[in-house]
Amino acid sequence: MSLQNILSEKLILPMSDLLLGREVYTKLKFLEESKTWQKGEIQNFQREMLSKLIKHSYQNVPYYSEVFKSLKLRPDDIREIEDLKKLPILTKKDIRENFPNRIIGQNIPIKHRIPLGSSGSTGEPLRFYITNLSYSLSIATSLRGWYWMGYKLGDKYAKISVNSRSGISKKSQDLVNRCLYLHSKSVSEEDIRNILHKLDKFKPEFIRGYPSTLFLISDYIIKNDIKMIKPKAIATTGEICFGYMRQKIEDAFSSKIYDAYSGEGGATMFEAPDHLSYFIAHEQAITEVIDEDGSEVEEGSGEVVSTNLWNYAVPFIRYAVKDRVTKIKENYFNKNGHFSVAKIEGRDVDILRLPNGKNLIVHF
Repeated sequence: MSLQNILSEKLILPMSDLLLGREVYTKLKFLEESKTWQKGEIQNFQREMLSKLIKHSYQNVPYYSEVFKSLKLRPDDIREIEDLKKLPILTKKDIRENFPNRIIGQNIPIKHRIPLGSSGSTGEPLRFYITNLSYSLSIATSLRGWYWMGYKLGDKYAKISVNSRSGISKKSQDLVNRCLYLHSKSVSEEDIRNILHKLDKFKPEFIRGYPSTLFLISDYIIKNDIKMIKPKAIATTGEICFGYMRQKIEDAFSSKIYDAYSGEGGATMFEAPDHLSYFIAHEQAITEVIDEDGSEVEEGSGEVVSTNLWNYAVPFIRYAVKDRVTKIKENYFNKNGHFSVAKIEGRDVDILRLPNGKNLIVHF
């Protein structure tokens, strides 16, 4: 670890937390310890956090107070993880219809609510709030995933997006984090040449971007026989990284991809170093994988339903993000006995249901 890495993690990150009122540094330390937990330890932690979340939601969130009363339930009725099935699925429609007044934690001051929104890839964008604590845990979870691919705070990296960077705070953050921010909506040849020129000049150790964007850039690199930089790793997120995309991107940059999945109200899933599975941040959320009947899938394909254990501003309890994954029982990365995910399949709406009952995942 270089002096830059040490200063970034031990000095700059804690100072940033102090200035912004966050806890990324302490939560990162927590996650570095909890990654060795066995299944029983994970479940005990989830059970304790769930009990606090349920009590808070019942007492401070009008929407959940009504849900509990309509089902004749009390907070003590949700003691075990399995008890969550007593509660209905939370949908985007439920949040939209009750936002902001009825689904916000009434005891969370306005200054402690961070406004966020989903991209709207399945329709109308979703607006909600998270707390500083929830935000801190989310950032720390992403950092832990990046650490598994060899990244350390202070390493140079490039982020390729479709949107331009706005705001002094974000640009300052890029400067402190040694991040080169690049963007292109159309990913035209002119844009690609500009991106490649800046990458060659900056020489990042890591590159992050959407699979589709990186695929188009990689296709240009290979077709034009460009001798590209070789980063230590490439982080993809935001879309399904299909096999043909992965192959071309890895060939163009001579680097391995580490894919990540996350959604509002759910646990981050980061591709393990063995590239055989996705490691789920079970400390962040309780993840259910259910079939069409709402029953838990032991192994195989199912829809993700998540309960975020940290966000008290707008609690996501049994939230259906409308994504599907392939569940496997054993986690090949650290063998802690808890289930993992072998494949991110995509949006539940992008599925053809065949007459024989099988599902066909559609890639537009």
